[in-house]
This record gives sequence, structure tokens and C-alpha cells, in this order.
Amino acid sequence: MKDNQKLLDLIDKAGKGSIEAAEEIAVGYFKGTLGEKNITKAKKWASYAAKHGSIVCQEIIEQIQ
Repeated sequence: MKDNQKLLDLIDKAGKGSIEAAEEIAVGYFKGTLGEKNITKAKKWASYAAKHGSIVCQEIIEQIQ
């Protein structure tokens, strides 16, 4: 699965400190573009990225709450 490999690559990058990758994961889970929509996982990744300055993820968190 192409999306699954993309997700694994993004998780690897995020695990190495890439806030951009964490943001992309959060958006993907929030919108369902990286597979099935998952608000719980979106919130987890968005919280991490938002703590490191992601405006996009701060907006996701506001929409979830």
C-alpha cells in the first residue's frame, strides 16, 4: 500500500524530530488522507507538533475540542 509506506516514512521522520512530518501525520489522520480518519491519533500527533510551533496543528486541536 502506497499510503501505508508514506505513513511509515513520516512516522520515521517524526520520530527523528521532524515537526513537518508530525504535522503531515496529524493532518492525514484528521482528514483521512493517510487511510481511515482517526481523531485520537490526529490529536496525539497534532499535540506534539503544536508544542513545537505548528500553527496548522494548533488549529486542528481547536477543531477537535
